[in-house]
Amino acid sequence: MEISTRIPVPGTYNFRDVGGLPARDGVVRRGALFRSDGLHRLGDEGRDALRRLDVGMIIDLRDDNEARLMPDDLDGLDVEVHRLPVFEGSGASQGERGISLEALYHRIVTRHSPILVDALRALPTAGDRAVVVHCTAGKDRTGMVVAMALLGAGVERESVIADYVLTESHLAGEWLEEMVALIGRYGVPDTPALRTLMGGSPREALESALDEVERQHGSAREYLLASGLQRQELEALETWLIERG
Repeated sequence: MEISTRIPVPGTYNFRDVGGLPARDGVVRRGALFRSDGLHRLGDEGRDALRRLDVGMIIDLRDDNEARLMPDDLDGLDVEVHRLPVFEGSGASQGERGISLEALYHRIVTRHSPILVDALRALPTAGDRAVVVHCTAGKDRTGMVVAMALLGAGVERESVIADYVLTESHLAGEWLEEMVALIGRYGVPDTPALRTLMGGSPREALESALDEVERQHGSAREYLLASGLQRQELEALETWLIERG
């Protein structure tokens, strides 16, 4: 089974193409939808990499405080930016005592379905150019938006989960150590639970959210339609994202 591959964009740790994942009527197009951690350290080389990838749209899911502290380094790029803030999954929410990834993802699918819909509605408007969806880690908020986009377009559930699980390996090491130190300045102790929140991507976390969606709506596609995505918009998403065999 194909899973998304990391692209070494300077200034990022978790920049990946979801192209190649199998879908009901084909495969996900390569070079269309990228997922990433923060874009605040791109520099000239990172921006050149986005130009080579023909990125024309950025969907930034970070909250206003994150965006203020670590503004995307996009100067000189011809990109359309959509700011769709989601608090759940931010550093502040991860500092909550006793919170779990399962609880965070449940909040995203229950409280932020309009933002998920807005993000998915925007994707096909990029046309022939690529889209980058990102937050700070490219894991939780990005993970839910990308998962819903893929499932909405007919990608197999197991492939979506496998793509999500891959995230942890890219965040381990330098990225995670830096983020744990950063949140530690606000009095949050370094614990195994915090490290899972910040950098973990256990399959059961996403499975729990998808199970909830399916219990309530039968499928991710029906969830998106119930959340306000129009059927023609769902069809446009599938047409944009899937290369038919």
